[in-house]
Amino acid sequence: MGENSAGAGERRRVAWVQRFRSLQSAAVAGIIAAVGWIVALTYLIIDLPPLDASDAEIVAHYVEVDGVLSVLVHLQLLTFATIGFLWFVGVIRHRIGAAEPKLFGTVFFGSGIMLAVLLFVGIAAGAAPAVLVGETDRMVDPDVAATTRTIARIILGVFTPRVASLFILSMSTLALRTGALPKWLIVASYLTGIANLVNVTFASPNVYVFPVWMTVVSVYLLVAAPHMADVASPLADDRAPA
Repeated sequence: MGENSAGAGERRRVAWVQRFRSLQSAAVAGIIAAVGWIVALTYLIIDLPPLDASDAEIVAHYVEVDGVLSVLVHLQLLTFATIGFLWFVGVIRHRIGAAEPKLFGTVFFGSGIMLAVLLFVGIAAGAAPAVLVGETDRMVDPDVAATTRTIARIILGVFTPRVASLFILSMSTLALRTGALPKWLIVASYLTGIANLVNVTFASPNVYVFPVWMTVVSVYLLVAAPHMADVASPLADDRAPA
């Protein structure tokens, strides 16, 4: 009786581990990451005053902020979204396993880590004045707020898109080498990565390029996962990590 109970418990544990390592879990994590990033970026960065805003406009913005609780909620949302993104990266690497080309696999992993760090630093810089005002009830210094906002724009508008492009291009190359994704999605990903790489504008919609791409790839994986075994995709089997 005890052995049967222990065996059933072990089977349940293995089943849960397989669920967390499944392609569906990566797809869901990718969608959570993309949606969380879009919401957090819109509230914490896109809605900030423009770089040429006057001192009066900057002060008025922080007076009208919904409160530090709303800012902290969106920062927490960003945190969990980024955890979802890292889970997406981990599951993809685990499932490709020994089939992963080492060079592009390293670039894929490294750019994913860099992207997460840049998002944290950039959004922290943009949100810092709102947190300070909300926590201390001090009047925001327009010069300090303008400086932190400019730092956030540089990190999120210059560094982050280039690293995101590296992630897109390396994952596209992994998919091409392993046959993990269909050709149309690989071509679309290459075009997206190259366009994002060479784009040197500060236009606000640029920050949405990577989350939208993540959504498209994740939705495809979620829909296609049950059928991947039929086409011998390297993502279909539960492989050991490289």
